[in-house]
Amino acid sequence: MKRLNQSGSHIIALALVVLALGVVGFAGYKVMQRNQKSPVVTANGTNIAIPTTIKTKTDLTVTAKSLDSASAELNSSIDTGSLDSSMNDLL
Repeated sequence: MKRLNQSGSHIIALALVVLALGVVGFAGYKVMQRNQKSPVVTANGTNIAIPTTIKTKTDLTVTAKSLDSASAELNSSIDTGSLDSSMNDLL
């Protein structure tokens, strides 16, 4: 009976295992990325979900509204009188 030379066949099996782990890992990463929750911030007493990435027009609109409300809140909380007096003291 003729004996076949099978040296090196374990490398092919190892490569297939590594490839399978890579495919499963990549699929898990994509699922995790897709199901990631958006952070929720509080602005003007309301909870606003801000998208982590802007992919649609709706995401852009939500982000713009949250930034506008945060800007309005910041503008109302700034005391310009003390800033003006500090600037006058420097001059």
